[in-house]
Amino acid sequence: MENELEPPLSDDDREDAVASAPAAPGVVAALVVHAPSEALGECLDSLKAQVYPNLQTLVLVTGSAPEDLALVNGLVEARSMAVHVRHVGSNPGFGATANSVARLVQGDGGLFLFLHDDVALEPDAVRLMVEELYRSNAGLVGPKFVEWDDVRRLQMVGFDADRFGELDSAVEEHEIDQEQHDAVRDVFVLPSACLLVRADLFREMGGFEESIEFHGEDLDFCWRAHLMGARVVVAPAARVRHRGGLRDRRDDLSHVAMDARHRLSTVASLTGAARSLVVIPTLIVVTLVEAIVSLVTGHVRRASTEVRALVAVPRDIVSILRRRRRVALLRRIPDREIADLQVRGSVRWRRVVRGRRRSSGFAVGRGASDNSGSREPIAVVAWFVLWAALLVGSRDLIGGGVASIADMLPWSDSPRDLAHSYMSGWWDKDLGATTAQPTGNILLALGGALTLGHPALAQTMVIIGLVAAGWLGAWRLCAVASVPRARLIGTIAYAAVPLPYAAVAAGRLQALIAYAVLPWALHLMRLFGGLGLPRGAEESSRAVGDVVEHPDTATRVRVVSSLALLLSVTAAFAPSVMLIVLVCAILWILATLMAGGSSRAAGLGIASVSVSMVAAVVVNLPWMTRYLASDGWQAFIGSRTGSDLGVWQVLRFGIGPSALGGLIILLFVPALVAPFVSRGWRFVWAVRAAVLIAGSTLLAVLGQRDSFPVDLPEPGVLLAPAAVGVALGVSMVWVVFGADVRGARFGLRQPVALVSLACIPVGLVPVLAVAGDGRWQQPEATFSGQMTELLATDERGGFRVLIIGDERLVPGGSHELGVGLRYSVVESGRLGADDLWTPTPDDVDRYLEPLIEAVASGATDRVGRLMAPLGVRYVVIPVVDRVVSTSRDPLPVPDGLVDSFGAQLDFRRKFSPASMIVFENQQAIPSVSILTAAGSEAASSGGNEALAVVDMSGAKPVSSLARPWKSVSESVPSGTLHLGVPLDERWSAVLDGRAIDLGASFGSVMSATVDEPGVLELSHHRPFSRILWVLAQSMLWVILVLGWRQPKNLRRRRSSRTPAVVVDDSPIIAMETRP
Repeated sequence: MENELEPPLSDDDREDAVASAPAAPGVVAALVVHAPSEALGECLDSLKAQVYPNLQTLVLVTGSAPEDLALVNGLVEARSMAVHVRHVGSNPGFGATANSVARLVQGDGGLFLFLHDDVALEPDAVRLMVEELYRSNAGLVGPKFVEWDDVRRLQMVGFDADRFGELDSAVEEHEIDQEQHDAVRDVFVLPSACLLVRADLFREMGGFEESIEFHGEDLDFCWRAHLMGARVVVAPAARVRHRGGLRDRRDDLSHVAMDARHRLSTVASLTGAARSLVVIPTLIVVTLVEAIVSLVTGHVRRASTEVRALVAVPRDIVSILRRRRRVALLRRIPDREIADLQVRGSVRWRRVVRGRRRSSGFAVGRGASDNSGSREPIAVVAWFVLWAALLVGSRDLIGGGVASIADMLPWSDSPRDLAHSYMSGWWDKDLGATTAQPTGNILLALGGALTLGHPALAQTMVIIGLVAAGWLGAWRLCAVASVPRARLIGTIAYAAVPLPYAAVAAGRLQALIAYAVLPWALHLMRLFGGLGLPRGAEESSRAVGDVVEHPDTATRVRVVSSLALLLSVTAAFAPSVMLIVLVCAILWILATLMAGGSSRAAGLGIASVSVSMVAAVVVNLPWMTRYLASDGWQAFIGSRTGSDLGVWQVLRFGIGPSALGGLIILLFVPALVAPFVSRGWRFVWAVRAAVLIAGSTLLAVLGQRDSFPVDLPEPGVLLAPAAVGVALGVSMVWVVFGADVRGARFGLRQPVALVSLACIPVGLVPVLAVAGDGRWQQPEATFSGQMTELLATDERGGFRVLIIGDERLVPGGSHELGVGLRYSVVESGRLGADDLWTPTPDDVDRYLEPLIEAVASGATDRVGRLMAPLGVRYVVIPVVDRVVSTSRDPLPVPDGLVDSFGAQLDFRRKFSPASMIVFENQQAIPSVSILTAAGSEAASSGGNEALAVVDMSGAKPVSSLARPWKSVSESVPSGTLHLGVPLDERWSAVLDGRAIDLGASFGSVMSATVDEPGVLELSHHRPFSRILWVLAQSMLWVILVLGWRQPKNLRRRRSSRTPAVVVDDSPIIAMETRP
């Protein structure tokens, strides 16, 4: 492979060439240098070797680092070159820096040659471009660009452009130079990496557009040259090597976003007024379609970039109007003639139709290459089918909302109230307490706020979005397959796994979160460990081992911050998923040792997971201390799903009614066959897939056995790694068939591989059938919804509902009462998403659980009176949830439970639907009320004995504890004020402006004596420590987001937008024509 275009001429040959040259106009080569690289030396050598007789060189050094200027001066002095070096006191971008030439150079009779600092010219390149400029009567001339390391391969030979500013190159990626593009031709755009322009034209145009820092300055400059009637010509006889790689050198820039934004603003600025009426609306439509295509093909960031670029255009309206006024003074050619110079139609659409990726020249010149292969027509069609299937399968959920079932409980109607509650420190769950609250509550509030107070919409978007997020994560992870279609097949296989649809049907939120999070976590773990994507010869290599591409420190910080942010959100809602991510990291190491992969990369991967888990725990403090309580492990792993699953049910992901049948087993065949037919790096990934499947299914089976010593998370969470393993294995089989099987000697590999490939389409069939339901078989009528309709309309003051029964039927967070029996306490009979968690069980263990045990043992028949101070008005025993327990096949009600409550004198069985059994406590006291005289006497005497013999009915409700962060006032008569929460010194009561004491009452709650009628104000005082915790927690979340987005680079970009300030801008070069 060659590293130079031609050997430089000797001094004698150069002198002969100069002596024989004709009169030559002056050329000033303006070389813009930023953060000098090794390529700068070769660039200077190529300028010194030029045979053109009238060439002067001006080096403009950007940035504020003094060592950069010293390095450039050292390179110049080492070559004994007569070069003018000037330092620019900032880095405003290439165009603004290059404009300094107009001040530093006198005369309009010559030419400017603008250069990047990573080009190397052939010795005759300048001469050939000057000759072509005069021969073609052109205003701008550019050379033919070839690759830096291999001059046989083309990079750029000018660009065409459509009316939307999208560039199209005639050069294919890594195309061999066989002189097929050596004809001089007019083009629409020339790259600014090496651009020759007439000095008078440059001055009249006003130079480059200074509002464009990077990416797009060449499109704007050449477009304006066309408007002035100047020809833009490429002279392929002049060859230039170009390293490119701006994205690597300036990783602080958002290259794709800048390219899109500058392209749109240029189109808006330079298109004629009449044609703008058609072009601008069409551009908006095309950009939105492009964003949709990017989204459905798994490129969420690119879709976001397109939309943000479109939104940024109105913000740039002042700059656009200024540019239009300036161009109007220069315009000499009608806009219709400019349209004739542009490509008709859409370059992007033509690229998709041709199934062609952007050329390497475009990638280098613009910094936006796309190597994913997702723009192939088959990929676009496949993604549209996937999204259509998701929308069709979710159409009733979108129209009617998500059913309130199991863990998918409705979000709070008021995000503001939820946020206030979170910051107040008071949580009304169970019996209420001043305690840490789940971080998930504030995240739910933020989600509701983002949908403008429509929590049902936010919940539906999250549920459907989690399924989509899993697909996109699989698309990212399956990129290791290197073959675009294999990547696509792996993603489709992941979408065909019934786990997410069964989770939606059964209301298993944690399983759905595991499905969405796990592929992303493994993808980020891969990136941090440095496991790269096979390219070129590596794709078919049979050398055992991983392809390792260790990222730089900044990339690793971004990756680990992304993983920490992902696990932090996950820990807020499904902490057990963090445990599964760690298990996958361990399985990853095991598979690496078995297959001979990179142990260092695997070790770095598990290190990233460990660091991210610690970060997730820290940002979720103080709530994470909840899992240190006596029942912390049960709270950590979540509620049990229901019926025990056998091996067959585990293998078919049968966690809910949406399980798709035995055909899904066929997807395991290619995943498990892959290790036996693969070689090289494909073998390592195939083993990883097989180990994930084996380890996941083994844990899921063991977790269903009562004899297993440790309680494990629900099967849906445990099976998520198996789903990822299926996707990876299927994608590997596709690659293996082309790389290791098809061209190999015939043997057992061929038929086995063919059979495994044949299993893939059959395994995909059931997902289409289940999509026809429109709800993924989620029931419309649910236990939670019916209970809310039945009980939440009770207007007799605040109350609580005790839900007790089979652990598989009690929704949301609950407390263990015995083997297979759990209970939860719900405020006002309305189950919500904040009921997914439970506080530490100190108060319920002390006050409520002994009363439940008294019911079970029959120790008293007056438990209703004993529960009255706690506000327990209803006891609900779930019978049918239409998932685990159906009307046709209901689970048995725990023995003696109904009879025990039926034997209580204070409980009356209430008419209810068949899905539940409801008892009403006729002695219940409203949460905030004025007690009767008998009640007041019992409150002061305290003890269960007094409660058991006193009729507690008749208390008058006076207020509500629904908003403890906001003081409430109400006129009350004299008597005893009852406050149905455990003793808490942060509650205060004020009667007509004077404080009254709140003391212990009934041995469990609080009361105060109201000696005369008046206006009572009840309030809860937020602890100062809560304010500190919220501030600290907010800062930690912000740090994670900053690490993910790395906005320090944004500050660098903003500082770089200051105008170019040359230390000495007096003219230092005079152009002249030499004889």
